[in-house]
Amino acid sequence: MKVDFLEDRSLREKEIVVEVKACLENEEVDSLISFIQKFKQKSKKLLPVKSEDRIVTIKIKNIIKIEVQGTELTYYLPEETIKTKGRLYQVFNKLNMDFVQISRHAIVNINYLESLEAGFAGNMVAKLDYGYKTEVSRRYLRDLEKKLGL
Repeated sequence: MKVDFLEDRSLREKEIVVEVKACLENEEVDSLISFIQKFKQKSKKLLPVKSEDRIVTIKIKNIIKIEVQGTELTYYLPEETIKTKGRLYQVFNKLNMDFVQISRHAIVNINYLESLEAGFAGNMVAKLDYGYKTEVSRRYLRDLEKKLGL
């Protein structure tokens, strides 16, 4: 990968334009674009979540995993679980680079990942801190392995 800086005095003082050039758009290019888009979100520390009777702010670093069933999202934290309505992809876009989608129904914080073990039907099972477990589908296994540096 080659990285260049080009000074452009026609841009406003705080304006930055990032252009990604490659022969073809592939998984690596998409991953880089996703990383760049989430760059400013790293500084976010709280995620507001609307439950039935209140709005709760969750520290992003405390989220172990998020699962969805239908339109019900469940946030798993060390001390509690919080249920709300929403879509998994919308929440995933608000999270930092510590999170990886491991199935159509779940996102995990890799900082809480203890191990990966073989499960039934060719899937893997992610064992997380605080006794949580969740299935990793084959489709998302490659993304998880990349995130772990394997």
